[in-house]
Amino acid sequence: MKIEGEPIKQIANKSFKEVFRTSTQAHGFVNLVFKKKNITPYQFRSIMINLKKELSKLSVSKFNKKLSYHWLVRFDQQVSTPFHVDNASEQSILILGYEPSNIKSELHIADYYSYANEAFETPEDYFNHFSPVFKDNEGVLLPFISKIKLANNDNYSIIIINNSSPKLDVETLGVFHKALIIKEDLSTSRIVNSMVLNLVSKDKITEDQQKENNFLNTNLISK
Repeated sequence: MKIEGEPIKQIANKSFKEVFRTSTQAHGFVNLVFKKKNITPYQFRSIMINLKKELSKLSVSKFNKKLSYHWLVRFDQQVSTPFHVDNASEQSILILGYEPSNIKSELHIADYYSYANEAFETPEDYFNHFSPVFKDNEGVLLPFISKIKLANNDNYSIIIINNSSPKLDVETLGVFHKALIIKEDLSTSRIVNSMVLNLVSKDKITEDQQKENNFLNTNLISK
């Protein structure tokens, strides 16, 4: 989805319907693309934080739970990963913010709910043995995979993903994701801004404001 001047609230509303899904009719993720010439890295991180705040309001309205940071970090990633869900609570959202880069890479999303519905007699047969890292032959996931190309030095991208695990009390349906580095180049950077957000009680006391201030003003990049 190319973003050209839409207000954050409108973007969040569209994203919420796809990401906080309760059936496989929605994808469980969205890809938001911003022109590099229109924003700075600081403004990009501000957009991520404002999206988190708007999505949290929508989550409170629908599920009576707000979004709180499990982690909030910037890192230089040039390593491919297997399909997985990130370490977080059983119900969580992942927001990945990709800064412009010449390094060719992709993010693959696999709908493990659709896979479970079609490949098993009952979905619970898969869910009861669910692992946060998919260790079987990835070929069985092929009909359920979406691929997002990230290599573009002209754009910023924000990908919002339902990172939840399949538990009985989870209200939304998660997906796997994996990074694929097509051609690494250690002489340059591939900066990823990563937010993992847990759905928690709306009354829980959190330290989100301090984490946001640190994230906005840092120049640190983790390896």
